[in-house]
Amino acid sequence: MPIYFAYGRLMDPKIMASRCPNAKALGLAFMDGYRFIVTSEGVPSMVKAPGKTVHGVLWDCRIGEITVVDGAEALFRKGLDKVFLPIRHGLQSKSAIIYVSRTAKTGKPQLKAWEGVLSACEHWEFPETYREELRQWDLR
Repeated sequence: MPIYFAYGRLMDPKIMASRCPNAKALGLAFMDGYRFIVTSEGVPSMVKAPGKTVHGVLWDCRIGEITVVDGAEALFRKGLDKVFLPIRHGLQSKSAIIYVSRTAKTGKPQLKAWEGVLSACEHWEFPETYREELRQWDLR
């Protein structure tokens, strides 16, 4: 089954369950060497940043659900790449599907794209410093 790394609204278990009811949360995962941003289009993404980490949730999805995730991540709009990158899950490194914008230009979060992000950080008990970093985007 494909493994998907969510670091935006699909970290939220309720939102993910509404899109992919058979997906199983494998738990917290991390992208080292990247930092979280909100693009000029208002959607979460990440950019390379040595020494930084993007926190997220690893989901084990059925093959048919990946097309649903593609739609939720708006894969078909211009400027977004679907890539396989190594993520850290506990002590293991795994290859996961990740959606990343081609732009590093930042902006203000779109309401729909931002829905559930901060509550998911609370639910998964991300480190307080990371939660604060994301709250700063909410204030823009």
